[in-house]
Amino acid sequence: MWEFGVPRLNRSVFALAISALILSGAVAASQEAPDPLADLPPQGSVKLSQLVAEAEGRAGFYAIKSISYSRGEYEVVYYMQDGAEVRLNFDAKTGEVRPPKSGGLFGG
Repeated sequence: MWEFGVPRLNRSVFALAISALILSGAVAASQEAPDPLADLPPQGSVKLSQLVAEAEGRAGFYAIKSISYSRGEYEVVYYMQDGAEVRLNFDAKTGEVRPPKSGGLFGG
């Protein structure tokens, strides 16, 4: 019997083909999933406690606002006792303070 111009048997084959395409796409997508550890600091990185101690040991330190990690470096944002906000960028592997990245409002 024909419904909407498509024989019933061909509709079943069409539905089966669409299901196979959807399944193969889901399998391909799961095989290409990004590594969940790719955006995390590498093994052997400096411990956060060391970075916190470094910031807390600076003259005039008041409180840490935030710590974030991106592309091989930690950014520690803290406040001084006079209310000034300070941003320090630390190399994740060595713990050394890096100069601010160029660009942005005041970068060159």
